[in-house]
Amino acid sequence: MLDSMRSAASGFLGKAIIGVLVVAFAVWGIADIFTGFGGDTVAQVGDEEIDLPTFDREFRVEVDRFSQRIGQPLTLEQARAFGVDRSALSRLVSVATLDAAAKEIGLAVGDEAVALDIMTDENLQGAFGRFDREIFRQTLRANGISEERFIEQRRKGMVREQLVDAISAGVAAPESIVDVVARFQDETRVAGYIILPPSLVGDIAEPDEETLRTFYQAGASAFTLPETRDISFMVLEPEDITQTMTISDEDLQAAYEQRRGEYDVPERREVEQVTFGSEEAAKDAVAKLRSGTATEEIVKELGLTMEDIELGTVSRAEMLSPDLAEAAFSVESNSWSEPVKGPLGWSIFHVGEISPAKPSTYEEVKDDLRRKIELELAQEQIYDIQNNIEDARAGGETLADIAARYNLTLREIDGVTEDGKTRQGADVEMPEDLPNLLETAYANGVGEQIPPLATSRQGYYWVQVDAVTPAEVQPLDDVRERVLELWKETRRTAELQALAEKLAERGNAGESFEKIAGEYGRSVLATPGIGRNSRNDTFSRTAVTKLFATPEGGFTWGPVGVGDSLLLMQVKEIREPDLAKDSSRYREIAANVRDSIQADMLQVFVTGYQREIGVEVNTGLIAQVTGADVAQ
Repeated sequence: MLDSMRSAASGFLGKAIIGVLVVAFAVWGIADIFTGFGGDTVAQVGDEEIDLPTFDREFRVEVDRFSQRIGQPLTLEQARAFGVDRSALSRLVSVATLDAAAKEIGLAVGDEAVALDIMTDENLQGAFGRFDREIFRQTLRANGISEERFIEQRRKGMVREQLVDAISAGVAAPESIVDVVARFQDETRVAGYIILPPSLVGDIAEPDEETLRTFYQAGASAFTLPETRDISFMVLEPEDITQTMTISDEDLQAAYEQRRGEYDVPERREVEQVTFGSEEAAKDAVAKLRSGTATEEIVKELGLTMEDIELGTVSRAEMLSPDLAEAAFSVESNSWSEPVKGPLGWSIFHVGEISPAKPSTYEEVKDDLRRKIELELAQEQIYDIQNNIEDARAGGETLADIAARYNLTLREIDGVTEDGKTRQGADVEMPEDLPNLLETAYANGVGEQIPPLATSRQGYYWVQVDAVTPAEVQPLDDVRERVLELWKETRRTAELQALAEKLAERGNAGESFEKIAGEYGRSVLATPGIGRNSRNDTFSRTAVTKLFATPEGGFTWGPVGVGDSLLLMQVKEIREPDLAKDSSRYREIAANVRDSIQADMLQVFVTGYQREIGVEVNTGLIAQVTGADVAQ
């Protein structure tokens, strides 16, 4: 399957196509490959393995992304219900399939290309547009991976792009398809319309008691007061413990001597780094540079620019490795270093301006250092205090007694619904740094001893349910006015829709729009060419959709964009687009069609290759991450 692609695999397509593939396979799914087996591997695609930390990280990212999309945190149960776990796994399996295919073909990316890709990555650059070692370290910490693994993942990503480029090479968008898509997307319609306000229906007669009661019972949920709970919670965080700590001046002075490197301003150097694939090439370049060859000439031979080799003003700690730092910081200003082997090849360094180190003083930093040490000691002690609190709870002590003993605050929130509101719908002020507070309170009952939960600041919190007020349907007599109002609104809407339907039927039967409009004292208004995806205060998305489903001369109706009125519409003219082949709009549509075809090709390739090499999934390990019941 892959032999015919070996000679075509070259260059880079870009991450956009990978993104299309990811979305496609998140929807496509892998429902038919679930099995069960042991070990620490979540899934295996041919010889490529997806380990547990990788799946856990991808799953958490997907949960966060989905939570942001719906505007509220997602529980593990909800995540499984929405298929977030399968989406994350599908994404990883698709990537692993591409890795396996690239390995079979024999694709590779050299150290120099990987180094350039990392050094020029905007996400790893500081304020001056240069590679920032500290940002690089933060990226590693945030993703929980080592430097070596980061580089290897970057290399694999570049190889995958080569493969994607090979699969998609030469794809063109047929003009016949582009023309059809252009006609569909850019078609516009001229419509005549009148607005039918609810007042046309007139007064709605009062319903009899039986009708009103039937309506009330059918819509009981609209008149139900939600369940509320009274809760108490107590928080223990490192800052609470630091208030009880005392650090002597002698201990603080000793700590400063041990940590002064955190406060001393390090020496910084203006550094240029040129990386080569071999030691011989690096030595040859150094000899040329020291004999007077311009740096620009050497850099140009490597296909780079001067901006590509400038690291900016850096400290030792910001260099990519200790060996590289030693080389760059052991030469004098305005000179070149000897070649040194680094993670990405053989490098030489040119040093420009040098800013000397500036040592700190104890008096300058002692207050900040005291706060840091107190916080560190508190973080070490907080687990033991949490255990002591749990022992006290097991012995029958209340949260109120425990809070008094440890000088903590027991806060109370009364009458809060599951979505953080009062029964009247007002927002209840909830602590933002206590994740899952309400979720936990609603998952437990009155008097149940709930285990401590983690705060967002390395602490613990305890919650207890003090009282539950069940949901209750309000008696009809208490909400009679509201029920009557809703009934009349519903009746008025139904009669207005019936009127619009009748008028559209009259128009489609041949009556003129002007005659119909005149009966209601209205003139037919006209809209200029309206697009398929248009929407405004007058024309709702539903109305536009119905307009484009109606033939020329035909009548239809739909809701206005804002308000309770309806539109009676007639399609006056259908205008097909006349796009020149060299217009920017035509080229945009053609590019979208081509991208869609490329995505389909990638989807077919990945699916076919998965069948060829086999995919296995460890459902037991996935259940550990997602909280699923394996027996289900």
